[in-house]
Amino acid sequence: MGYTSEVPVMFPGKTFKINVVEDVDYLLDLVETDDDVPFWAVLWPAALGMAEYFWENTAFDGKRILELGAGLGLVGIVAAAKGAEVVQTDFIPEALRLAERNAGINGINKIRYVLADWRKFPLDERFDLILGSDILYEPTLHPFLRDIFQNNLKPGGTVVLADPGRDDAKSFISNLQNKGYHIDTVTKEVFETGRRICVSIYFIKYSGG
Repeated sequence: MGYTSEVPVMFPGKTFKINVVEDVDYLLDLVETDDDVPFWAVLWPAALGMAEYFWENTAFDGKRILELGAGLGLVGIVAAAKGAEVVQTDFIPEALRLAERNAGINGINKIRYVLADWRKFPLDERFDLILGSDILYEPTLHPFLRDIFQNNLKPGGTVVLADPGRDDAKSFISNLQNKGYHIDTVTKEVFETGRRICVSIYFIKYSGG
């Protein structure tokens, strides 16, 4: 995994502590296939935007949440802090270990962690919400995501996806609308190293027959 450093993530009335990988280049040197690229090691703007939105606007009150591509774990940690029962999944074992470590340093110890490949998704449970932050960058995985939504979302449940404006994400959202999903969108501004990034947060419900 390499060395990590702790960074503060400050929301109104609360600061979360998140360990990030300091030397991502070291992990990049170990990459042998596309599956090995260490996207999980970085705290992405989409995760910051979704986490802050949830912190400011949402109380989950025992709802069951599935997070896809948990990465460093921030979104699921915030959801758990707001009362959710959270299952975090990722394809990379090191990501889940670091997510669990981050949960622990924030006093969250009830998140469940599952190693999961979307192409052969191991869970058959259904959830009130399915979450994902910046997970739409690879179009070849989009059909598998749609299958997970159909198989793992409770009737009447909501998928919440955050994205910084990638074209592949916009195409995915448009295709969902064509397949009978109703989508509401809110925008959250995130500031990262002096840049202002607009994160779109999509609230997706199936409205077809």
